[in-house]
Parts: sequence; structure tokens; C-alpha cells
Amino acid sequence: MFKINSYAYPLSITLKMKRLFFLFLSLFYFPLFVLGQSIPIALPILDENLRRSQLSGTADFSSSFLLRPLNWTLLENDSSSSYLKDALSPRRLIGKKKAFISILPVYSGSQMGGIPYPEASVFLQSKGLQTYLSAGFYGQLGPLSIQLQPEFIYSQNRAYESGISKSAWTEYLENFGEGKYAKILPGQSSIKLNFGAFAAGFSTENIAWGPGQFNSLLFSNNAFGFEHLTFNTRRPSKTFLGDFEGQFIMGKLQDFYPRVSEGIEDWRYLNGISFSYQPKWIKGFYLGISRVFQAYNSTNDKSFSFYFPIIEPLQKEKLVNQDAPIFNTSEYDDRGQDQQLTGFVRFVNPASKFELYFEYGRRDHALNWRDATITPEHARAYLFGFQKLIKVNESANFQIRGEVLQQQESISILVKYPGTGGGINWGGHGQLGGFTHFGQMLGSGTGPSSNIQTLEGAWVNGFKKIGLRLERLNRHQDINIKNFNDPSEQGRWVDLSARLLADWQFNNLILSSNINFVNSLNYQWQLTPDSTPEYPRGKNLFTVHSQVSLIYLIQRNKSN
Repeated sequence: MFKINSYAYPLSITLKMKRLFFLFLSLFYFPLFVLGQSIPIALPILDENLRRSQLSGTADFSSSFLLRPLNWTLLENDSSSSYLKDALSPRRLIGKKKAFISILPVYSGSQMGGIPYPEASVFLQSKGLQTYLSAGFYGQLGPLSIQLQPEFIYSQNRAYESGISKSAWTEYLENFGEGKYAKILPGQSSIKLNFGAFAAGFSTENIAWGPGQFNSLLFSNNAFGFEHLTFNTRRPSKTFLGDFEGQFIMGKLQDFYPRVSEGIEDWRYLNGISFSYQPKWIKGFYLGISRVFQAYNSTNDKSFSFYFPIIEPLQKEKLVNQDAPIFNTSEYDDRGQDQQLTGFVRFVNPASKFELYFEYGRRDHALNWRDATITPEHARAYLFGFQKLIKVNESANFQIRGEVLQQQESISILVKYPGTGGGINWGGHGQLGGFTHFGQMLGSGTGPSSNIQTLEGAWVNGFKKIGLRLERLNRHQDINIKNFNDPSEQGRWVDLSARLLADWQFNNLILSSNINFVNSLNYQWQLTPDSTPEYPRGKNLFTVHSQVSLIYLIQRNKSN
């Protein structure tokens, strides 16, 4: 993937610059791309096409799209999606049937420019030139599969000029340390035993839970993949009640600045489960629930409850000593655990080529069911969205899709915890720092308390797409309210953006590109030099961000 973020650069490009640009493309973007057994969530164009094919009825697989990465076996018995099969089928180097070695994707990408536009991607949200590279192989021997796909990322990681106080700005991590940043990671690698619809093993792959198209409340490709043991479905498990999908994980999360406990660098233990169900009697309707816990390893008391907190009761009052003279939950809160619970629904109707979805999450345990029903907005976040295809001709459609993500804490936080004064967010925790891995949010790429509204319209035909995406991003409400006691003279930092989209397929080559025009209002909550207390004027900033991707798809071996 090739991405350029430009800030305050001239829009005109000289002939010499054009030649350098195309030379740069030829060096970085002509490696071969194929997909093995896992369909990585790092390439949105492929994930979007799978989802759109299900919606249009051109593919008949029944995946809920609530647990990703998807597995290629979903398409093995699907006769209606030949173009997806050709694109996503593994290219075998040696072997046949259940004993073979295949080529995995080779990703090569670069990003450069000034202020990044926050979104989930394989790149860091940092300033300057970045380079990303990933390659590997997939091997299978009977039920055993091994996927080796390491990643390398390099960033200049140039410093930002902050317009607000240092203490306020450091609450949101914009820089990944000081100086250049370079890291080699295991990436999208795994070793698993596969049996029927199920798989179990060890993985460092990125995962995505929930129905969101642009964002997620829990997991996405925004952060690096983390080490985890997994037991999951590879495809829907069919029963007389309907189809079931799920994943259970036990993982290891790292802080960007490691916490030291008793002279040893501490890490966070993660336990999570996600489960979805499609009733046999309501085709296209999916509902499910996800729950995750994290805690520092230094608090590990080797108990069953530490390793499997996901089975704890949902009511906090059942987890404390109810015989104590004064009933309070501080004993439980002092354990230093953080939980997030989400529920979601998705409805897909191929007849009308329409889908609708909703996800609601809560961070803090409710004291009891009464507390949960009286203050359902406490410590919550939610997203909802839709997608609609309108037929243009036999092969093309006009796609309309939108999504709303709300992460900002409700005002109930001030009632339940007087004196907090803001500074609380969906992805944060007072004792654990946040739901992050190496300084990056595991869920939404917009930040821990940002709200965003997205609307997109496009002409689509297979991998071809021409369209426009509009977004309104309200940044970092926890910082805004805590430091400026909103409403304030600084006002909210809001980005209004318009993104032109253009994807095209030339035989095996897919070109994906966009150019994003962003107008930042009250940028970094700064005021202009001529601003006065009587007539405050926020600083506005216009930036241009562009992206180009080249993907070369190798056809699978016809004899296999």
C-alpha cells in the first residue's frame, strides 16, 4: 500500500517530480500479491468486496462478518463468486490437496507527509516517511497449518509542534518515542490444528470483532497483531438451531513505555471471547456478544479467576463481600482489571441488497441489573451503520454506505464519579492506561474518545470503484473537556473531510487510490494570534492526504 500525507505542499508537481514518483512506485509496488488460507484484514479492498458480494447475492457463503480474518475455505464450495476465488485462492508452490506449501501476500507500502488523518491501517499515526513490508508462506500437512508472515515497519517519527500545554498533550500519544522508529514483528503468523469448522493454536494475526465497516469497538487492524492462544471457528458451524461462530483468546499486550514491577518489565494479560449466532428461521440475521478483560501480569495470583475472568458475573455486587458493614466495590476495583462488554446485531437482505448493523459496548461493570437499566449510557460506546446496493446493470451497482461511531463518555460519568472533570474515555483505564498494544488503540483508529460520522457513495463493479466519502471527525473529547471545561473559547477540534475514491482492475493488477481533503477546525485547540477573550478565533488548518495501492493477484494453480 502506498500512502502520501501532504501538508502545506504545493499542489502543482513538476515533470521531474512525476518521474521520481513513478520510479518510486516501480521500486516499491510491483511485488506479487496472493492470498493464502487467511484473508488478512490489512487490505480493506478485499474485505469490502467479500462483504459486498454477500450483500449482492453473488456469493452464497453465510459468514456473519463479525469475526475476522475470514478463512478462504468459505469460498471453496461457493460456485457463484468465481472472481473472488481467482483473487483469493492460494497459489501452491509444491504439494496437492492436504499437504502443500503456498505463497502468502507480499505487501510493500510507504507513507509520508505531515499531520496524519487518524484511521485504522497498517501504518503508525506519526509524522514523516514510513515504510511497511510483509511477506511469507503458508504450509499445511493434514490438520496442521503453519503461516509465517512477518512484518517490518519503519517511520521517521518526526516531532509535532503542540499548541496546548505539555501535560494535556501527553495524554494522547502522537509520537512513538523520540527519533526514528523501526520494528520487525511476527505479523500475520500462526500455527494451528484445524478440524472441521474449528481451529486451535497460537497466532499473532490481527483480528477484528464486531460488525463495523470503518471502525470497531474492540479489535481492528489499527494496532500491531499481538501474541495470543486461540480457539475459533473457521467457518460457520451448522446445527439444527442455526449457524454459530466464535473465538476464545488468551493474549499478551505490551505498553509502549513498559511498566517495571519488582525490576521486571510488566505486560498485560488479555482474556476475551466473542460469539455470534444466526437463527435457522431468520436468514441473514446475526446477533452476538463479546467480552474482554485485561490485567497486569504482576497482579497474577495464579487463580482460575485471573486466567478466565470472562466467566465472571456481569453484576459487580456479586463480586464483593456483601457481609461487610459498609457495602462498597473498592475491593474489587483495586484488583486492577479492566473489562469491555459489547453486544451486536447485523441484518443482511440480499433480495433488497441492504444491510443494517448496530453495536453497543460498556466498560465499567454495572453494580446490578437495576443500575444497568437506569444508567445504560454510563461508560458506553456504540456504532451503527448500513450499506445499500442499487443495481445499475447486470454487473455494476451504486453503493451507499454509512457509519456513526460515538466513543465520548456521557455526562453520567460526572454523577457516578464526582471530581473526574473529564479525561475518561472508552479505550482508557485509570490503573491500566488503556486498551492498547505498543501505544496503539486495539479498536478504532480515530482515538480513544473521538466521534466520527461517515457517508460514502460509489459506483462499483467487482474490484472497480469510483466514489466519494464524506466524514466529520470530532477529536479527543476526553482531552478537550478535561483541559478546557467545554464549552470553551478554544472550541472543539473537528475535521471535515471529502475523499475521492478510485479503484480499478487491470487483469491481475488492482489499483486502489484516494485523495482526501481535510479542513481542521480549531486545530489542536489552538487560537489564532489575533484572537482575544472577547472574540476568540480558533486556528483552522487545511491538509491534503493521498493514497495509492497496487495489488497483483496471481491466479491459483488450475490443476489443484
